[in-house]
Amino acid sequence: MEMKTISQKKRVSGDLSTNGDHNGESGTASKETLKPGSKIRPDVTEEDVRKLLERLYGIIVLEMGEMDSYDDKNFLIQADTLIKNPILKTYSPTGYVLKIANSLDSEDELFFEGQTEIMQLLRAHHITCPTPVQNIFGKYHSIEKFADGKHIVRLLEFIPGKVFHGVPHPDRLFYEAGTFIARIDSALKSIKHQGILKRQSIWMLDNVQKLKDFLYVIKDEQHKDIIEQVLEAFEKRIIPNLDEFEAGVIYGDFNEHNIIVSRKDEQVKEYEITGIIDFGDCCYSRYVYELAIAMAYMMLESNDLDTGGLVMAGYSMLRVIPQHEKNVLRVAIAARLCQSLVLGLYTSTVDESNQYILSTQSRGWKILEALWAEKDKDILERWETVADQYLTRSDK
Repeated sequence: MEMKTISQKKRVSGDLSTNGDHNGESGTASKETLKPGSKIRPDVTEEDVRKLLERLYGIIVLEMGEMDSYDDKNFLIQADTLIKNPILKTYSPTGYVLKIANSLDSEDELFFEGQTEIMQLLRAHHITCPTPVQNIFGKYHSIEKFADGKHIVRLLEFIPGKVFHGVPHPDRLFYEAGTFIARIDSALKSIKHQGILKRQSIWMLDNVQKLKDFLYVIKDEQHKDIIEQVLEAFEKRIIPNLDEFEAGVIYGDFNEHNIIVSRKDEQVKEYEITGIIDFGDCCYSRYVYELAIAMAYMMLESNDLDTGGLVMAGYSMLRVIPQHEKNVLRVAIAARLCQSLVLGLYTSTVDESNQYILSTQSRGWKILEALWAEKDKDILERWETVADQYLTRSDK
């Protein structure tokens, strides 16, 4: 495994570690949502990381690379096989990810307990995701003090593979994305952890109206006008009818940098979805939002609105999409795109070194503009046609 000590900076709402690997997580807000002007990312050095790993986990670092993350700090670690931790029975040859949460999330310990429970549950359902590692005290997280304040620290086993972003994308892979997120939501139905059920985040679509506090970062008046139109449509068409939409625990951030893929055959460049990382946006919310988020990011990845139909086709194999949910998909997808674009631009103003989050700005605005120029009825018919054509193909 190639390791690098120079971090690559962040992208809108996702993670990508050095050299196409993964297992970082994006930071999101906790009990209180993000406020304009807040700087919440941990201020830690690689020396801090080495000392943490030795003290908390009995691990000696051989190689280290900082990974992309939104508001957290994540480090990919290759460790010495000699581990001085009686609780840690096995050594992970693929490495570990040390995760230092942002100061806002770190105020909510219950949420991190909930994330641990989710990862353990998904693994029990044979869905590949990171394995939480206990520290020498038998805990899955601890609160540590740094120069800028207190932060929650965790360690996860690293999952080998690539992220969805950048690999070849036949229609089958987008269809598979739809089935995979539906499968995750099905597994999460049994989650009753209060840290998840009470989660509040600026990234939740339930809180999309909070974007109004951040619109000052948008200098293009046409872009600002689109966002205001989307927020108005969301407020009029979705919020008054929330009780009609089925709710449950959702993953909440099914983007191209959180989905792990592996080659089906080493001789052929054909990939399949094999795992998922980053549980920082899991929450109790509406299933229509989950589908909208997945469709938004998959359309961003393909740069094609038609991709939404492939995701719908896969998702509908495990959960029937009611008509009233289909009717608001365009608005919900546009709302998620607005969140990514506005909050990504905002974060770059707080941390100018964080140019990674700006990499999808150009493509994101084009997709949002194209989607918002469509009528609900027309784009829905387009997606349903794509879905029907895919499901009746003999070569899928």
